[in-house]
Amino acid sequence: MAFPTVSYSRDTPAGYPGMIATTEPHHIISMIVNATSGNIPFGSGVLFDTVEDTVKLPTAIGKFAGVAVVDRTLPFANGEVYKPYDQISVMKNGSIWVTALVAVAQGDPVYMTPTGGFTNVANSAANQLIENAEWASVTSGTNQLARLRLGVTK
Repeated sequence: MAFPTVSYSRDTPAGYPGMIATTEPHHIISMIVNATSGNIPFGSGVLFDTVEDTVKLPTAIGKFAGVAVVDRTLPFANGEVYKPYDQISVMKNGSIWVTALVAVAQGDPVYMTPTGGFTNVANSAANQLIENAEWASVTSGTNQLARLRLGVTK
């Protein structure tokens, strides 16, 4: 029996979208993805829905619930998303890895786009300011991994 060739990189990635970034205190709530929501990728922002204990993927500005935390117990067939009716872990407070849509600097304000992405660009017509949040790392370009800190008190 032949064994497959396996190769490992010496460079371990810092994290991946939706991964809890540090051991600093954090607060995660458990909700249900609303039946009418689209699939929610790990590390995306979510909004509270009108049905109690449910969240949804944004399609416009709404009431920010938190960031979707990775759940490795979901079926492999799901991919890296929560589907409607899934139980979802949502970080309300703490440090989490997300994809920064643009270059960000440490301490920049955080805005959520209408699709659940994150940026430091204010656009009152579309992007929603996330209160008490800041970028905790620096990126040099678009769509790069960055730490987002929620629940910052200044």
